[in-house]
Amino acid sequence: MDASVVELERLDLRDDRELLSPPWLAGPLYRCATAVTVWGFLPHAVLDVEVDGAVVVAGHAAGFPEPQGERVPVPALEDGQEVRVRQHADGRTSDWSPALRVRDHTVDFPAGPPRPQVNPAPVWRCGSRTGVGNLLGGANVWITADGTEVGRVDGCSPQQGVDVNPFYAEDQKVRAHTELCGDPASPSVELTATARPGPLPAPAFDPVHDGAEQIRVTGVVNGARVTVLRGASSLGTFRCWGGSLMIGVAAVSEGEGFSATQELCPDQPGSPPGTTTVQPCSALGAPAVGPVQAGDTALTITSSAPGAVIRVYRNLVAVGVGTAPVVPLGQPLVAGDVVHVTQSLTTCPARVALQLTVACVDPPVAGDPAALDLVPVGRTEYADGPVRGSIHYPAEDDGVDQPFHRRLAERGPVPVVVMAHGNHSAADPSYLGYDYFQTSLAKAGIVAVSVDCNALNGPGGSVRNIEERADLVIDTIRHLQTLDATPGSTFHGRLDFSRVGLMGHSRGGEAVVMVPAVMGAIGVTVRAVLALAPTNFRYWERMPTLAPAGYAFSTILPASDGDVRDNNGAQLYDVARPEPFASQVYVHSTNHNFFNRRWAGDDGVTPVFSRGTHERVLDVYGSALFRGVLLGDGSEAYLLGTVRPVGVPVEAVDLAYRVERADTVDDHDDGNGIGTNSFGLPTSATGVAVADEFRFEQVAAAFNGSFFGLTTGMVLRSRERGGGDFRSEIGTADLTSSEVWVRVAEVVEGGVVPGGVSFDLGLEDWRGTVAWIGSASVGGVPRPFERPDRTKTMLSTLRFRPSCIGRRTRLDLSRVVAVHLRTTTDDDRPVAFDDLQLVPV
Repeated sequence: MDASVVELERLDLRDDRELLSPPWLAGPLYRCATAVTVWGFLPHAVLDVEVDGAVVVAGHAAGFPEPQGERVPVPALEDGQEVRVRQHADGRTSDWSPALRVRDHTVDFPAGPPRPQVNPAPVWRCGSRTGVGNLLGGANVWITADGTEVGRVDGCSPQQGVDVNPFYAEDQKVRAHTELCGDPASPSVELTATARPGPLPAPAFDPVHDGAEQIRVTGVVNGARVTVLRGASSLGTFRCWGGSLMIGVAAVSEGEGFSATQELCPDQPGSPPGTTTVQPCSALGAPAVGPVQAGDTALTITSSAPGAVIRVYRNLVAVGVGTAPVVPLGQPLVAGDVVHVTQSLTTCPARVALQLTVACVDPPVAGDPAALDLVPVGRTEYADGPVRGSIHYPAEDDGVDQPFHRRLAERGPVPVVVMAHGNHSAADPSYLGYDYFQTSLAKAGIVAVSVDCNALNGPGGSVRNIEERADLVIDTIRHLQTLDATPGSTFHGRLDFSRVGLMGHSRGGEAVVMVPAVMGAIGVTVRAVLALAPTNFRYWERMPTLAPAGYAFSTILPASDGDVRDNNGAQLYDVARPEPFASQVYVHSTNHNFFNRRWAGDDGVTPVFSRGTHERVLDVYGSALFRGVLLGDGSEAYLLGTVRPVGVPVEAVDLAYRVERADTVDDHDDGNGIGTNSFGLPTSATGVAVADEFRFEQVAAAFNGSFFGLTTGMVLRSRERGGGDFRSEIGTADLTSSEVWVRVAEVVEGGVVPGGVSFDLGLEDWRGTVAWIGSASVGGVPRPFERPDRTKTMLSTLRFRPSCIGRRTRLDLSRVVAVHLRTTTDDDRPVAFDDLQLVPV
């Protein structure tokens, strides 16, 4: 994102004194909910709630929108009702928010509400308040200690604090519970209240500025009671679920002092005080925002002063006034718009603004495909001769050999994912190393099986070893079929073999690609395969590489892999058929081993992320694949570049992807040569642009030795900036509802050169008009990941929206006849291209 901070005195911002953005409702809304959660209102606003055109709550006095929104009690909602909210503040009244339609929760959660989560965990002896998350808004939530209710909130928010009375005693078993419409969820994971080790730390404060009416105390221990002083006057003692605590105060002044202490148990010392001094108004900076792209109708605020009013300007004109975390805008943003964002407090007007340019494509960072938590997770081991391993499955409660989840089973058989590890020491139980991933799949309603392949481990490697691993995976599937057919088995009638996924790591990654090709007709349909840092012995042994086909395929490639140094998964991606899609996740600063908890050594050839980050990568992108394909919930969007997950270093992730529904203008593998594209239509290089086709693999015919894939692509370079372009005819195409995708990379030539490469993609209409979109406006060309060996030219997919051009030019998007590419780097560095596609959206 192209952003900077500018002083307001340099800008001619035009305010609208009548402008007030509508607040917004936390959704979805479900039948029987007795409260709604409202966000985005100004501090101390008055809220109205409307249901089916009638105001059911008028004049609700709100406090502050952060940290958890305002919980507004409403009459129990009914299926099909439409709910809106508006605010009154500073003599203004906002428009009504967009309506949310109420539905029955069983539409989204047929096996019952999702199980609540104690958030944050753990719980400590003498804890007085507990946070509970993963709740349906408006449901009822309560907490038990040793089976006795100790706290309750009816009509809860999605994240709800619950006061606990009496405080937790040591060794009590604590669980959270929830129900909606009399339909109970499975209880949360059971936690044990223990004595917190060590002395309590002093709380801290986020910066407090002149004019603030809200302060944030941080460093709070879970369940602690926090006493806050303003000077020598106590503001009170507040229960906190942990982490941070936000407190409303009368407007503060520069130089005032605040202090805070925290305590848990009366028989233990409280903390030393933490202190802060109110900073001058001049120290109040600009807020920070999330990604902004064309078409956005709201702005996500990622950082702001507590209680600040956020103002948003588009091309110097005010379009939004609200509060964090989201400010609705009065009109959609257009690529190239200049946006300014300010924050102000009661007596502290904004002095600076965040200035940014709206990108054509900059996907939001939102959601976590590994976070779906529906049911408890059971665990069991299986063994049938050499066929052995572990199973994680949806269960009635957490633990070993628990009964299968009854309500989920009543809905019919559930999908199955089978995992195979790679070569490692036979002394380590490698099949147990993916238990975190198995747990994520199981709590989402998928049976996750990890195969013990240790009997096949040892020095050396060959295609034969891969075949043996594939046979073991197939034998495991046959064993699962036996369990499914056996009365009295935990899995009797529970497994859906028409929805099977496979995951393999290293040699296991190559094996799971082989399984569908050699399995035969055994009553199993493989719908998704994930190859994690896979080998490709077939390539090394000069055999044809197996092309993943007939299923969704994804590969995760660790850029710092010190074992499979060639990142052979790129070859599998290159030859995969997108049925319905194929994706490649190339992750900088990750090694081969840290995805498996039992593989201790750091094999990275560069410094790498923590083991926890490696696990998050597999958990998030693996869950996206299997949830999206096997459960059909749309999570594959995280693999196709339309949304980015939270909790992953997305700036270190380069995605490539293809979809079945695309029209391929040129993949350069059709043998037509550089002069004819995959449509069979002519191409040409003009001016000083030079283009030709090369193999993108480790062969003599490659452009250079930095390509490690298995495809043919085009290398384009220009002897001067903007001095020519490459034109590819497409007939006549209507691109008003399409995107143009292209795989691209900065070609590595003898090392990574400071400063990246860039290019423009142009569209030409039937009249000969050509308009351009710069690569920087769609995310830019990723920089190569530099290794001491094998720094690779690794292609990633960029998405261009023709609408970004059409709104600012006279280009006729309904009759586009050619696509142009031109390099825009100041030097003559080459750029690699492949898979130019037209994709309906």
